[in-house]
Amino acid sequence: MALLIAFATFFSVTLTAYGLLARTENNAMDVRLGGLRYQRRREALPDAEAAFSARVLRPLLRNVSRRANAALPSSISERLETSILQAGLKLTAGQFLVILAIAGGLFPVLVAVFFLSAGTPSQMVLLYWGGLVVLGLYGPRLWLGSRIKKRQKAIWRSLPDAFDLITASVEAGLGIDAAFSRVIEKVEGPFAAELTRTMREITMGRARRDAFQDMANRTGVDELRSLVNAIIQAEQMGISIGTVIRVQTGVIRTKRRQRAEEAAFKAPIKMVFPLVFFIFPAIMVVIGGPAILQVMNLGK
Repeated sequence: MALLIAFATFFSVTLTAYGLLARTENNAMDVRLGGLRYQRRREALPDAEAAFSARVLRPLLRNVSRRANAALPSSISERLETSILQAGLKLTAGQFLVILAIAGGLFPVLVAVFFLSAGTPSQMVLLYWGGLVVLGLYGPRLWLGSRIKKRQKAIWRSLPDAFDLITASVEAGLGIDAAFSRVIEKVEGPFAAELTRTMREITMGRARRDAFQDMANRTGVDELRSLVNAIIQAEQMGISIGTVIRVQTGVIRTKRRQRAEEAAFKAPIKMVFPLVFFIFPAIMVVIGGPAILQVMNLGK
């Protein structure tokens, strides 16, 4: 019963606050339009036969995320949107904030109410609530950071082979756009998806320089950014693009080999802790266990 009352109170307060905020949204243009505003909103009403999620939940979440995005400072919103783009997610900053609010605010409260209604001691409920709040606030951020690193690593690994194909295509007589289109056909993964989006923008009339720079910013890979800058400078100065791409691809391969060597040098240090805490105790038990048992039997 207490859980049902908590749910009803939460939804009542949420819908009341949303209604009050929606009523105070009128601006000067809406007031001057008068009846046209009502007609425009009537045309935008969802289908009455659609599902409840399409008629109520999705518009509600969309408006809440829009308000949360508007309440953010511009610097934080831009930084968050950049992180979401680098992660390859189709979300806005407001939608990510709504996820944080649900994971770090709503869900811990509902769990705490459930445990209180079940008769759990208040100290344990407070401990559960605090742990869920920390997990809900930092969990999505950690997941976003890990997704960014994983995606950047996949792009970085696919760069040398992709640009080798571009070099061969350019030296064979193809244009730079046709060479990139060839890469899209042969390569799979996040780099191919980003390149597909970039070539689509160029086809729609956007400048190649701006499209390539936006691709480098969306990925956040330094090697790709330097490669894009080299291609743009070579195109402006009339230098052979194939030669520039070959040189930059060699640099990327060298950096990849250096990172592999660095990881190999770090491996023995990383193996110390598993050896000390897990492997050595097991070896001591296997070797010293029989000797200890024999000594105990002799003492008897």
